[in-house]
Amino acid sequence: MLSTVLLVSHGSRDRRPQLVVNRLAQQLSDRLKVEKGWNGLTDSLVGSAVLELGPTPLSVQIQQFAKYSLSLGINRVQILPLFLLPGVHVREDIPTEVELAQKFLGREIQLELQPYLGREVNQLARLLEALKRGYYVDAWVLLSHGSRRAGGNEAIADIADKIKAAVAYWSVPPHVESRVEELLEAGYDRIGILPYFLFSGRTTDAIADVVANLGDRFPHSQLHLTPPLDHSTHLGDLICTWAKSYL
Repeated sequence: MLSTVLLVSHGSRDRRPQLVVNRLAQQLSDRLKVEKGWNGLTDSLVGSAVLELGPTPLSVQIQQFAKYSLSLGINRVQILPLFLLPGVHVREDIPTEVELAQKFLGREIQLELQPYLGREVNQLARLLEALKRGYYVDAWVLLSHGSRRAGGNEAIADIADKIKAAVAYWSVPPHVESRVEELLEAGYDRIGILPYFLFSGRTTDAIADVVANLGDRFPHSQLHLTPPLDHSTHLGDLICTWAKSYL
C-alpha cells in the first residue's frame, strides 16, 4: 500500500536546515515516484514539518499533511524523525504530537511513527567515514550535541568506536576543548573534529568559533574541522534507504 512520507526535523530560526530538508524531501519524492510508477504525478509524496519554531504546532502540521495525502488518494503517512539522538523530543514530544493528530483525524488516515534516523548506526558510520577522507590527522574527535538522558549517548559511543574516534559533546562533558587538550597532551598534534550534526546552523557556527579559538591557544597544533552531515553527497542516499525500509 502506497504511503506518503513526512520528515520531521527540530526546527530553527536559521534558514539553512529547512533548505536542506526541502531538498531531501524532493529527492526522496522523486525516487518514490519512479519506483512506484507514479512518474506522471506532479504533487510531492514527501513533506516536511518541524517540532519547534514552526507556524503551527507539529500536530497541526501533521493534520495538514494528512489531508493533503488524502487528496492524492493515499490514506497512510509514514512519519520519520530527522533526529540523531533518542532524547526527549524523540521519545516524548513527537509521539505526543502524532497521537494528538491521529485523534483529530480519526480512522480516515493512518499515521505511522517510525524510528528516528540516529538508529541507522551503520549507515551513519559509513557517511562519517566518507567525510573523514582527504584529511591527514593523527586522531579524530566525534562531536555530538549530547543527551542528559540515561543511555542517550550510547549510540554516539557506538558510532565513534566504529570510526575510531574519541567522543566529545556540545551540551554535556566531555566537551571538545577538554578532549582536544587530552589528545594534544598525549602527543597527537593533528586532530580532526567531526561535528555529528545533521544540518549547518548556529550551533555548527559556534563550533567553528571554538575550534578557531583552540587553534589560537595551541598554535603548534593542526586542527581540522569537517562540515556537518548535510554537506555529504551521501546524505540523500542515506535518507532514501532509511525511508524506503518503512514503505
